[in-house]
Amino acid sequence: MRHAADMMGGPDTDIPMRLDTLTSFLFPEQAVISNREKIITALAGFVAMGLVIWATQQLAQAEHRPYMISSMGASAVLLFAVFHSPLSQPWAFVGGHMLAAMIGVLCAHHIPNPVLATATTLGLALLAMQWLRCLHPPAGATAVFAVLGGQPILDLGWSYVFSVVGANVAFLLAAALVLNNLLPGRRYPMMRLKPSVSDAPAQPAGRVSRPEHEDIVAALRSMDTFIDVSEEDLERIYLLATINRQKRSLGSIVCSDIMTRNVTSVTPDTALSAVWEVLRQRNIRGVPVVDEEHRVAGVVAISDFLKNTDWNWNRRSRLRCLMSSPRRAPISAADIMTAPAITLREDAHVAELLATFANNGINHVPVTDDKDRLVGIVTRLDLLNLFGSQIPSRQAA
Repeated sequence: MRHAADMMGGPDTDIPMRLDTLTSFLFPEQAVISNREKIITALAGFVAMGLVIWATQQLAQAEHRPYMISSMGASAVLLFAVFHSPLSQPWAFVGGHMLAAMIGVLCAHHIPNPVLATATTLGLALLAMQWLRCLHPPAGATAVFAVLGGQPILDLGWSYVFSVVGANVAFLLAAALVLNNLLPGRRYPMMRLKPSVSDAPAQPAGRVSRPEHEDIVAALRSMDTFIDVSEEDLERIYLLATINRQKRSLGSIVCSDIMTRNVTSVTPDTALSAVWEVLRQRNIRGVPVVDEEHRVAGVVAISDFLKNTDWNWNRRSRLRCLMSSPRRAPISAADIMTAPAITLREDAHVAELLATFANNGINHVPVTDDKDRLVGIVTRLDLLNLFGSQIPSRQAA
C-alpha cells in the first residue's frame, strides 16, 4: 500500500518534523501557572521546611535532633505544589512514610546483604502502599534510607520509625494543613465534592466533542495550579466520561441495531476502475476491503482516490492518471486503501461509535463479529436517523 504522504515528504521537511518531535518528547508541556502561584508555592515550602526543622530541633529527643529525613523535601514539593493530587493527601503522606519506615527497619535488621535488603525494602514498600491505598513516592526514599543510612540509623531501630520519621511527618503535615488552608485558592485535604443537582437541561445525546488544546490550556490557567497529568490524559478522561454519559442517555443501543447488514465489499485485488464503479453506482463514500476469510483488511474511500491522483498530468481524465511518478502506479484496491481500517464490534455501544466518528473524522465504520469478519457498516447518516427517531414530534396545539 502506498499513500500520497509517502511522496510529499522529503529530507528538507523531515528534519524539522523530527526536531519538533524530539523537542516535545524531551520538554513536554506542563500546566500554565501564574508567577504569583509559583512564588506562593516557593514561600510555602520555605516556611514549612523551616518550621519542621525548628520543631524537630526543639521537641525531638537529643539523640534524634540531627535527623531530618531528606525525603521530607520531596514530600514538601507534593504537599505544596501538587496539593490536590491523591499522592499528596494526608493518608498517602502519613501512611506511606510510616509503612515504608517500618518495612525498611525490618529488612535492615533481618537481611544481611545490603543489596538484597534495599531491593526487598522498596518492593515491599511499593506493595504495601498500593495495597493500603497510601502511595506516596517520597516514601520510597524513607524506606531505602533505613537500610543505607549508615550505622547511626541502624542503631536507632524502631526509634527511626516513630521518633524520627514520625516526628518529621507530624510537623510537616501540620504545616501543610495550616499553610494550604490559609493561602487563597487552596484547600487541603481535597475532599470529594458531592454531586450537585442541576436544573439545567442536559446536552443532546448525540453531541460528542473533544476539547481543543486551547480549551485545556485555558482551563488549566484558570485553575492556577500544577496538574500532574498530561494533556492527553485529560482529553482521554473527558472523552471516556462523555462516552459513559452517552451510554446512560442512549440506553442499550449497539452497532448491530443500526448498522446496514447488506454490505458491499471488494477484495485487495479488485481493480481500481471496478472499485470506483462500486462507489459511483451505489452512491457511497467508502467500501470495505476484505480478505479471503471476509475479515476487514482496509477501506477505500473517495478521498483515497483523490490523494493518489496526479491533478496536473491530465485534468480531463483524473481517474486514469493516478500517481504519475517513477514508482509503480496503483492498479488495485490494496494499493490505495487505508489500512488498518478503523472498525467496531457489533456489540459496541453507539456511544463508542460517536467517539470514533468524532476522533477520526471519518464517515463510515465497518462492523465486525467476534472473529473480525465483516457483518455490517455504520455511517453518519445512520446515527442521524437514530437521533432523529428519538426526538419527539411536536404535537399540534
